[in-house]
Amino acid sequence: MSSFNVLDAIGSWTAHSGPLYRRLATAIQAAIARDDLPPGTVLPPERELSRQLSVGRSTVVAAYDLLRADGLIVSRRGSGTWVSGAERGSSKAPPRESLRGAALDSETTVLDLATASMPAAPLLRDAIAEMNGELLERLLTRVGYSSLGLLELRRAVADRLSLDGLPTAPEQVLITTGGQQALALITEYSLGRAPGGDYAVVEDPTSPGVLDLLRNRAVTVRSAQSFSGYGATPLLESVGRSAPSLVYIYGSLGPEGRQPATVEAHRLISGLRGFSGVLVDDSSSRPLVFGEPSPYLASLTKEITVMTVGSMSKVFWGGLRVGWIRGDENVIGRLARLKARADLGTPLLSQMVSAWLLPHLPEVAAQRVAELHANLDLAEAAVSAELPEFAWSRPDGGVSMWLHMPWGAAGPFTELARRHGVAVVPGTLLSPGGHSDASIRLSLTASPAVLEQGVRRLASAWAEYSRGSSPVNLQ
Repeated sequence: MSSFNVLDAIGSWTAHSGPLYRRLATAIQAAIARDDLPPGTVLPPERELSRQLSVGRSTVVAAYDLLRADGLIVSRRGSGTWVSGAERGSSKAPPRESLRGAALDSETTVLDLATASMPAAPLLRDAIAEMNGELLERLLTRVGYSSLGLLELRRAVADRLSLDGLPTAPEQVLITTGGQQALALITEYSLGRAPGGDYAVVEDPTSPGVLDLLRNRAVTVRSAQSFSGYGATPLLESVGRSAPSLVYIYGSLGPEGRQPATVEAHRLISGLRGFSGVLVDDSSSRPLVFGEPSPYLASLTKEITVMTVGSMSKVFWGGLRVGWIRGDENVIGRLARLKARADLGTPLLSQMVSAWLLPHLPEVAAQRVAELHANLDLAEAAVSAELPEFAWSRPDGGVSMWLHMPWGAAGPFTELARRHGVAVVPGTLLSPGGHSDASIRLSLTASPAVLEQGVRRLASAWAEYSRGSSPVNLQ
């Protein structure tokens, strides 16, 4: 485990009470208890961890001493320090890679520019109000379980995809409990049959959620430079080298907010001719493209297996927990059987609300895009004024922008930024290879006032980081 992964596991460690060394020990102890630092996990050397956390080495030494005294960690000269309960480095699975370390508790005073999701669309209230009448009565007469999903919602999804250039029948749609379950079902279906183990190819950067799923299934993950930023060539080269069972990409809008060129989409599909695995096109952010979106990859081929993933979360509200998979009807049937084993079906109330909302997608997406566009303009102006050394590329859409530090490492800087009162996501958290170490992701979903104040706090943290001075002594 890298020291950055340890940073992810301990999260907002300075929020604990007591001297700084005790706060660090408490955070590591909690991560061990949650199994985010499993037995055998190698911990960073004291000097390295102190550098990552921007604290004095004595703080880490004292924290490790406390943990050793409690029997939670073991140190051996020449072998380093690791979590007790297993031999050094014998942890069977890495800790969960997620945005949990960057996300915030609602009670914190830290400004949240890490969470890249929006509050509920105002139209959701109208949808819920509609549920008090005839719609609700119709729904309550049903059994309450449906592994494929409500026919009304599958029709709404199929109609939306067809209008957007991907002809789809309701029988080609499976409703899932959010986009993450869609990915979980696809990985379960696609992986586990290759002799000698499975390979998967993903973009770099990508979704921490899909990395979590792949690593939990002991899949060998190969990464390629992002499709939206570098085109089809890196992906095709990686596929050619590893013969993967699964390729996961963002066909409409990448994690860095860039949109792939249509010509590159055609090149990718042409280059994958004869590919026997599954191509996953995560199109969840497609409605938030600022201009005309690229075509769905599935609309460009009938020769390879493409599964298109969508979600209500990006435009309407993450609390609905409704997503979908569009694919071949026979494959959808198999996925439905897997879903039935998992949860018997997505909650019908959320599905009915989603079926009411989905025909309004264009107008709601337009409102969201206008808000995000305005916030992007504001954020760019604030960064130009407060952090002139930082660079960025203007995104083509989506809920975030990426900033590139002139030097240094994103892990320790984002931890220092948290102590200055603002949370952002280090690029390494979204990188399967631990790259993007000088990049941070800034959410555009906060209010304008929070965005401006958050950038000012980032600038304050950067001023301290640039000086290379010791942090504020909280002991």
